[in-house]
Amino acid sequence: MLGDVEAGAPMFGALPGTAAAWTIPVDPAVVREFLPFARRRPSRHFSVVRPRWNSDIRWIGPRSPDAHRLFESAFERLDIPYYAEPMLDLDHKPRMYAGFLVTRRRCRKPDFHVDWRDTEGQAFTLMTPASENASGFGLLYRDDSGSIREYEYAPGEAIFFTDGFVHSTKPGSSDESVVLLCFTFGTDRMKYWDRIRATSGSQSALMSRPDGKFETISRWQSWRRHLGWLAFRAGLRRSA
Repeated sequence: MLGDVEAGAPMFGALPGTAAAWTIPVDPAVVREFLPFARRRPSRHFSVVRPRWNSDIRWIGPRSPDAHRLFESAFERLDIPYYAEPMLDLDHKPRMYAGFLVTRRRCRKPDFHVDWRDTEGQAFTLMTPASENASGFGLLYRDDSGSIREYEYAPGEAIFFTDGFVHSTKPGSSDESVVLLCFTFGTDRMKYWDRIRATSGSQSALMSRPDGKFETISRWQSWRRHLGWLAFRAGLRRSA
């Protein structure tokens, strides 16, 4: 369970000022395997989502089990389950819910939000740069005191976070698209799924449940989740 990591468990870095985010090392060669998917026109096995944010961000995610397994293979080869296992309530092993790419060239102003709420620390998002131009176009986050801090993406390092981590793309621009490889993952116990699904992202048209069965995300479900995000963002602004 979160906060109950045993002695001898994998070591990872805590993000300064917050108890909800960490960093781990990853193999940049595995991450770069996904660059071609961001550079070419997506095939029928992939979906593209463009949220109504203050940027040109795109989420490129699988819409078929075969495409999902491409991301799942990288999830395993990057040893993400090894780091996540001590933090989760499990029957067997951590489950990857979705894998996807994030691309962007410009961001006008922050869109602070959280990915997860009320999951008891049983769901995570991980992000790591696939392109070499992510430096200076990183992530803003609010620490536990409410102050805004900055995290710079670096090849060979991933950031992952759970409930209540308030963050945003850092405003900026790039001549070429910045590409991030991302995963959502967590427990393999279905008893948490209703809470996880309630705030899970709509970055991919296909998600794996904790039990390994697939769920498709309709445009209507995606829009409902986006409305929930807008309402939460409005609450963040009022509390700022």
